Amino acid sequence: MQGDKREYIIKLLKENKDLREEIEQLKRRVRELEPVGVWVKYRASEYFNIRVAEEIARGSRYKYEFAILLVELDNLDIYTRRNGKEAAAEILNMLEIALQDTLRNTDLKCYFGEGKFGVVLPHTGGDGAMAAAGKLRQTVERLLSLKSQAANIRLTISTGVACYPSDALSADNLLAQAREAFALARTSGNSVRAAAGKGGTASAEPEAEINMMQNDSFVSALDDEIARCSRYGQKFSLIILSVNELENNRSSMDGLMRAGIMRAVFRQLMAAIRTVDRCYLYTDSRFALVLPGTGSYGCSLLAQKLVGTISSVTAVKAGGAEGNISLNMGITSFPSDDVTRDGLLRRAEAALKYAMSKGPNSYSTAAEILSAPEKGRRDLNEWITMLKEGGPGAVFNLLAVLDMTERYDPPHSQAVARLALATGEVMGLPAVTLQRLRIIAMLHDIGKICIAPAIITRPGPLRDDEWEEMMKHPQLGAAILEQLPDLAYCCLPVLSHHEMWDGKGYPQGIKGDRIPLESRIIAVAEAFDDMVSARPYRGLVLLNDALDELGDKAGTQFDPHVVEAFLKTSPGKLSR
Repeated sequence: MQGDKREYIIKLLKENKDLREEIEQLKRRVRELEPVGVWVKYRASEYFNIRVAEEIARGSRYKYEFAILLVELDNLDIYTRRNGKEAAAEILNMLEIALQDTLRNTDLKCYFGEGKFGVVLPHTGGDGAMAAAGKLRQTVERLLSLKSQAANIRLTISTGVACYPSDALSADNLLAQAREAFALARTSGNSVRAAAGKGGTASAEPEAEINMMQNDSFVSALDDEIARCSRYGQKFSLIILSVNELENNRSSMDGLMRAGIMRAVFRQLMAAIRTVDRCYLYTDSRFALVLPGTGSYGCSLLAQKLVGTISSVTAVKAGGAEGNISLNMGITSFPSDDVTRDGLLRRAEAALKYAMSKGPNSYSTAAEILSAPEKGRRDLNEWITMLKEGGPGAVFNLLAVLDMTERYDPPHSQAVARLALATGEVMGLPAVTLQRLRIIAMLHDIGKICIAPAIITRPGPLRDDEWEEMMKHPQLGAAILEQLPDLAYCCLPVLSHHEMWDGKGYPQGIKGDRIPLESRIIAVAEAFDDMVSARPYRGLVLLNDALDELGDKAGTQFDPHVVEAFLKTSPGKLSR
């Protein structure tokens, strides 16, 4: 018996040794794949090249865009000669932290050498790439500002940006475009340059849209408020407030004077807002206010109040003279203006810039500068651009807009998803299919976001032209989802959820089994929820009458097998 134990222990030790050797081999393989390119000759590492080529193949197959950044820390060699390698190593660690904190977890970050990086940004177009590069530049400049001042050396970064497919369609050409843009960025230093594409001249960086001091508390609070309001169908507003004296006299005011003005404004803000409202430092001359449960109108009333109280405050200004403080404010609201963090910040910044153009003590809302074709309504391309930037999470945030517009309780999208999922379970669909069915059902009416709210909420029958507009929502929803690779599988079922079993539906008039199964299930669930819920144009239908209606139209409007399964789900309980 003892001999058997000894042999067993020896076997375990040998297996353990073999596993350790295998791990070491894998580590060596990883090290072999690490970047070894020479940046001075503008040649990307082998691994980076491979990943760019893979992204192009994926983008070509699934029709999505991505961007690459080539990044280098300016003046690192000068800093190293003056302060030594240990001080330079600290700077490089801070640079890597800035990259990790600023870029997304899904972005690929490759190390090329000291202070030199390549980045792949999946699902990112030209505007998004330039915004990411600008945000990274600002973060690095802020993070290294004290080091720069102490050494009297400007530690900044230069970045070249190129995008697939707008700038190039092959890996070699895309990298060449990025290298050309990077070379121009290095010429001026501390800049972001976009590739020209198709042989043009690389363009200069646009004026930065977000001028945000990285305040972790503010960013977390804004993300939390977006998540909460998306989940519960609520609204909130964001105000960016600029103190003009600090914006216009940066060079003539010392730090003590600036801090005194900021403290005076902060005290007035805290006295004026509610206890549920939150105030954060946004930059060294601006504040950000997050106002739960407040729409654009309520926010405008608060802005009027703030102008009256803060503009009456006196403070010591440049030159030692006392005077009243002036301010400007930009206002944006969730979800009516945007449903993503960066989108809300950009719109607030744009509104602030417009308010500044009107003069001191002015405010402006994002709605004032929207270029939508109809008030309260955005163009399809505007929504697609917003959702590409925000990703799948922004799509579900967008459902809050529909839920708030339609004002159904429970929200229509959630009710249809619950009924559809129960029907799929009765039909014995696999778990993966059920998961997809739930998401498709949640998103089936997403195209209505492009329809004017006045049409959606009309308290009576629609006119012919309005009905024509409403009938476009399946195509609009499909067009939105088609541009989002993670949700592309929803495209065809959403397009077909108003088709009928007998072929008399829209938009394509297909019939029978040619209609996707998910669409047939959603058609029954949606029809039932429409009947048992009060609508602006009629009262609710009694439960038994709604079930009889489904039975009567099985085989004509609806798939009879789906209706049979639906009736087994106790829909009366599920709809409550």
